[in-house]
Amino acid sequence: MFRFNGFFSGILQRTALLTAAFSGSLLVGCQSARQSAVVAPAAPPQVLLGSDPFSPLPDPVQAFRPITPEPVSVQHAVPPTVPRPQPETTSPLLQKKVDDLNGKVAELEKKLAEKDEELKLARLPIPIPDTPKPLPISPLPAPKAPLVLPTIDIKDVSSSADGENVRMQIPDTVLFLPGTMRLTPAGEDALRNIAAEIRTKYPNATLEIEGHTDSLRTDPTNATQKHEVASLKSQVVLQYFLQELQWKPEAVATSGYGSSRPIADDGTPEGRAQNNRIEIVVKEEGNREK
Repeated sequence: MFRFNGFFSGILQRTALLTAAFSGSLLVGCQSARQSAVVAPAAPPQVLLGSDPFSPLPDPVQAFRPITPEPVSVQHAVPPTVPRPQPETTSPLLQKKVDDLNGKVAELEKKLAEKDEELKLARLPIPIPDTPKPLPISPLPAPKAPLVLPTIDIKDVSSSADGENVRMQIPDTVLFLPGTMRLTPAGEDALRNIAAEIRTKYPNATLEIEGHTDSLRTDPTNATQKHEVASLKSQVVLQYFLQELQWKPEAVATSGYGSSRPIADDGTPEGRAQNNRIEIVVKEEGNREK
């Protein structure tokens, strides 16, 4: 009887403990569920009880585990796509401007393409021949022979080089009588000596007989007086070469320069005497040594 009462009181005690533990677990679960109701549903409480009803009861603190809510990933809501407003229909004037700009852009692109082609062509390698061609060597011109000057041993008669020509000067005081166009005996001798020197040293040369005067005019009204006098003097010498010295007509010519080519000061008697002269120019052909 005593044992039965003890067994029955043990069952009652265990039932009271189980009821208290179950009530506490329900209370804790309700509080946790209330806190995490928005996040996630609470897991059912797990009660660790002994399988043997007669085994000693565990510590109420260790018998039940706390319920920890599981973390819930919160995803941000994506705002809905708002359709972009469509542009209104462009006006004809604006469309024309756009077309003009497009045309200019196309033209610039065409020019850029042409420049690119030019640069590509410029970068092309230039073929270089393996062996350069020798440059043609032109022979050097033969040096000219020295100019031959005549040897005339006559007073006041001189000769000089004039480029490729030879120029001989004879004063009027040697050739002509004063105030006339007549040759003096000394003038005739001077012309014979000059002709012999030309025939010896310049057999193929041509001659030009030039007449020169000073600037003093005896007739102020005649502007061509000095040119006429110079031409007459050269004609007198030409006639002597043709008639007396048997010179070929095609090998001699005359010209009158008047006072246009002075060689001395016309303001002095000495200068005027030098300016009144005859000059015989031996032309280029045959003036050099062979």
